[in-house]
Amino acid sequence: MIGTIFSGMNGIAVGAHRGASAYAPENTMAAFERAAACGAELIELDVQLTKDGEIAVFHDLKIDKTTNGHGPLSDYTLAELRELDAGSWFSEAYAGARIPTLAETLAWARDRIWLSIEMKQPKDLEEVELAHRTARLVAEHGMNGHVQLMSFQHRLVKAVRDVNPNVLTAPICAQWVEDPIELLQGLQAQIINTPVQHLSKERVDRLHEHGFYVYGSMSDDPGVFARLRAMGVDAMDTNIPDVMRGLRDQAPNEAEHAGQ
Repeated sequence: MIGTIFSGMNGIAVGAHRGASAYAPENTMAAFERAAACGAELIELDVQLTKDGEIAVFHDLKIDKTTNGHGPLSDYTLAELRELDAGSWFSEAYAGARIPTLAETLAWARDRIWLSIEMKQPKDLEEVELAHRTARLVAEHGMNGHVQLMSFQHRLVKAVRDVNPNVLTAPICAQWVEDPIELLQGLQAQIINTPVQHLSKERVDRLHEHGFYVYGSMSDDPGVFARLRAMGVDAMDTNIPDVMRGLRDQAPNEAEHAGQ
C-alpha cells in the first residue's frame, strides 16, 4: 500500500473545500492560507490545463463566475490568466487576488498541509495530459506522501499510474457503485470519494478491510459530519473547516450527538 496522507490524523481528517471558501475566494492563496489558519488538515483544490499547457488552480471550466474574464479557461495562456482579478467577485477586500499555479501551491503546501487535488477537464476530452503533468509535478515537488489525486473522470485517475506509482489516487463517484473494491483495484487507486448517501459503516469497514480509504465528499452540515465520523470515514471536505474541526475535537459522544 502506498503511504497514506491520513496517518496520524485524530479521527476523520477535515479538508477545506477549495480552501476555506466560506471566508475567502475559492482556489486562491488567500483561501488556502485561511484554511490552514482554520485548522484544516487537507486542502481540496481543482486543476486545469491552460492554453499553453501550464497547470492552473481553478474550478469552473469557464472563468466568468469568479474572475473578470470570460469564456473557457483553456482559451487562456497562464500569463493571460494571471492578469485577471479572481477576488473581487467575493469581496472588495480580495480585489486583485490571482489564479494560482499548481507549482506555487505545492511549494507553499510542502511541510505545511496535505492537498486533495481534483483534475478537471471537459468530459468529451479523451486526452490524459492533465493527469500526467499533475502527477509529475507532485513528484518533482516531493509531495507524493502529502497528496491525493482525484477526478470524476476515472481515466485520469488511472492515467496517473503511467508516470507516478507513488501517489494516492481516488475516483470521485457521485453515483452508487455496486462494487467499489473492484473499481479501485481496476484503477490502481487507494481511496473512494463518494457522498454520505452511498456509505454505511458496513461498507466503510469492508473497504478498510481490503486496505482502502474512504473520502466522504463535501458538506457544511454538522449532522452529515457526525454521520461520516460514526461510520469511520477517513476524511471529508467542507467550506467551514474551523467549525468541523471544532466538532471533531469535542468528546466523541458530544460530536455524535450533534448529528442526531
